[in-house]
Amino acid sequence: MERISKSNLFRGLVLALVVAISGLALAACGGGHEEKEGLAEGEIVELGPLQYQVLFTRPLNINDIEDSEYLVDKDPPPPDKMYIGVFVNIHNDGDEAVQVPEEFEIETTSGRRYTNLPSESIYALEPGATIEPDNNLPQIDSTAQVGPIGAAMLLYLIDRESAEERPVQLIIPGEDGPASFDLDL
Repeated sequence: MERISKSNLFRGLVLALVVAISGLALAACGGGHEEKEGLAEGEIVELGPLQYQVLFTRPLNINDIEDSEYLVDKDPPPPDKMYIGVFVNIHNDGDEAVQVPEEFEIETTSGRRYTNLPSESIYALEPGATIEPDNNLPQIDSTAQVGPIGAAMLLYLIDRESAEERPVQLIIPGEDGPASFDLDL
């Protein structure tokens, strides 16, 4: 009968552990399938060569000193409406310049849809902008990138009651898309 040394036993256990962890990692990845619906803020999704990450979402108050910089060219909202800022980072992982979509919608559970507003804010994402290969929006060292949130803003004016129709989702069109993020309002 062959005797197993402690070092061989240890190597065998380590190998078995590595195989088990690798199997769990592959199972968690879904065998290469990437989820594109109901993503949480902070997650990254790839749509073609563009990688999107929604960092933060919050209501914006035109009377707040900090928020006024996000709402530079906007009038106060009517009492039944509110501004929402959705802060995103986009990276072009491809070999060619790519254009960002013109419109990003948010949708509530009741099916209400809102399209991003044009904005003159230095923090605003420029819809339709071109991202060169291996570059980002917001651009490195731009005001939006080094600002308090570190992301570019998509601005929305929504009905106040829509903020309660959760999940409110950001719908991102694109190659291999669309993708949706559940917004944390």
